[in-house]
Amino acid sequence: MKVLFTFGGIPHYLNAMLNRLQAKGVEITVVSPKKGNTTIGKGVKMVEGGTYKHLTTPEKKMFYGKSAFPALPEIIAEEKPDIVVVGWPYFLQVFFQPALRKAMKSCNAKLVIREIPFQTPPYGKIKEYFKANPMHDEGMRLLSKGIGFYLRQWITARIRKYCYAQAAGTLNYSTAAYDILPSYGVKKEQIHVTYNSTDTEALLKEKESVLASPSILPPCDRRLLHIGRLVKWKRVDLLIEAATDYPEAELVIVGDGPELDNLRQQANDLQLADSIRFIGAVYDPKTLGAYMNESSIYVLAGMGGLSINDAMTYGMPVLCAVCDSTERDLVMEGKNGYFFKDGDADSLAGRIREMFESPERCKEMGKESERMIREKINMETVSERYLKAFQEILRLTHLRDSGN
Repeated sequence: MKVLFTFGGIPHYLNAMLNRLQAKGVEITVVSPKKGNTTIGKGVKMVEGGTYKHLTTPEKKMFYGKSAFPALPEIIAEEKPDIVVVGWPYFLQVFFQPALRKAMKSCNAKLVIREIPFQTPPYGKIKEYFKANPMHDEGMRLLSKGIGFYLRQWITARIRKYCYAQAAGTLNYSTAAYDILPSYGVKKEQIHVTYNSTDTEALLKEKESVLASPSILPPCDRRLLHIGRLVKWKRVDLLIEAATDYPEAELVIVGDGPELDNLRQQANDLQLADSIRFIGAVYDPKTLGAYMNESSIYVLAGMGGLSINDAMTYGMPVLCAVCDSTERDLVMEGKNGYFFKDGDADSLAGRIREMFESPERCKEMGKESERMIREKINMETVSERYLKAFQEILRLTHLRDSGN
């Protein structure tokens, strides 16, 4: 089985996933931009090299305003993959680039669309969706406003529906796909929820070393932790505001970004400078593990990423809001953490209080977090979901093509 992926860049977790799939017998080819990327947030660390084949090609902003790989048809004609996996916005090429459709048809490659899905309204319910779920960029600027926005969404929904009609299947990070994709005509058997995972094998191996090493922080039984890029939609400002209720607690913020100075100023204004540690960007797995191992509660106050998976690997209970829906598959309310009302500092503060007042309950939640990672969502189980999805997609398309 030969699978070609397109990515805007290769973060460490994708590299680990691709290596794992290659080890499982899938022949992987990755296409990514020759210079930089336009689809991955600034500050996300990329890696180069793996056991798979990696091709780079120029990325271009197209007339429809989104990035694409103009040479993708030629690459597919050369590589002749069984499956082509594309995510947003690259799958829009299926609509706008007839040569891509022709190249895939010529080698009988099956199209697979990969996305969370995130900020994707159910078909025909654009206004209702964005009224309940306003769209912001990383700087928390409201995007879902004006006739132009809704017209673009209306057009995008129709293009998306066309692209999904060409797809043999989908790969999705979240079970939210079952609620959204059928409205675009995607059959349930075509929806494959893979979840997403960090390199849990490496993390768990590193954890053994962390547990045997000296502490890097002084003892504290009420320590909140946040790890991530410091951009507005991470809502670290909300976490600092909620922390004002607990001056005796410590908040550790690991990360760097354009909001660092604003967050430091906020901490000073709220007289919390002595109880907040701004660590800066940390990429060393052992050091990150030490911060997780020595903290009580992991808090993701805004838009997430894989930091929840990392924290759960280290046996941490989690507090978060529902942002891109992946959280609902990781955090089980009352079992390994709690949800708070999105954007509500009082709601977050209340949840922190509940957890601080029940330290034994917190420890049990942490154990449940680690159990979920070890048994349900880890690099092995997620890569196996990818493999089974590919096998099922090829099986069903073979049956359909043979008329059975």
